[in-house]
Amino acid sequence: MPFRAHSTVITMSAHKFTPWFSQYYTIKNSRNWRSWPIIRHLRGIGFRRIAPFGKGRQGPISVIRYYWADFLESYREDFRGRALEIGDTDTIRFYGGSKLTHAEAMDLSAHNVAVQVVADLTRADQVAGDQYDCFLLQFSTNVLYDIKSALYHAVRLLKPGGVLLTNFWTTDFYFHNGLDMGTGGPIYMHHWFTPIQVADMLHDLALAPTEYELRTYGNLLTKIAFLLNVPAREFVLQELDYVDPFQPLLVCVRVVKPINWRAPKPSYLEPLWLPTGKPQQLHPITGHFGNAYLSNH
Repeated sequence: MPFRAHSTVITMSAHKFTPWFSQYYTIKNSRNWRSWPIIRHLRGIGFRRIAPFGKGRQGPISVIRYYWADFLESYREDFRGRALEIGDTDTIRFYGGSKLTHAEAMDLSAHNVAVQVVADLTRADQVAGDQYDCFLLQFSTNVLYDIKSALYHAVRLLKPGGVLLTNFWTTDFYFHNGLDMGTGGPIYMHHWFTPIQVADMLHDLALAPTEYELRTYGNLLTKIAFLLNVPAREFVLQELDYVDPFQPLLVCVRVVKPINWRAPKPSYLEPLWLPTGKPQQLHPITGHFGNAYLSNH
């Protein structure tokens, strides 16, 4: 059976905390005691380490989720009508609220009641096009091997004038044997992206610069913080919101589907090799880190 790139969003939040998109407002509007100078200096002592803080335990909103929430807040009005999300519908329901007429999720299997579209986004020929006003494709692009086909179908599914909101990140924890999230098969980290690479893929979709926006977030400090599992609440806004074009962490994209969009369908691609080891299991405490650091460090 040929491998199909997974469509599931990578989950990085623990259940005991409020949703990451709600935590954004707390960080934006108030300062946490963990960002006080003396606390920050003490915390910095621990940066000389070979494993992430808390052995990967997930908790408050990460810097990368803070950036994504900031981008989505800019385009809250795009969440309207019939909307689609990968894996579940929590985010589109939060931002869309009463502006949504339908909220649907897509994934490889119907692992929860929200998944009404069972399909692989990279091979979504059987899903009718021109039907969604908004498609939220978040934290999934790096694990889609045939990313150009996935983006082609993502735009194809939109109505003319519909909006695709998606992101691409430049670094992360690498699950070298894959990750099993219990949602239809293991996923693998196939790509790290650069802004110029993302822009090139958008041009391959026959999109003019006026039909998309590309925005980068991050700097050296927040990129290191993300890899070390240091949450966003430990930084002041001047650190979080400073954008260093030489050190991007997250690339955010908004595409408006042209009225007469006509892009050539990409040739489908399959990976020539995949790891043969047992995949990491999604962990209730450490999320996508699995047990990588719980037992070995």
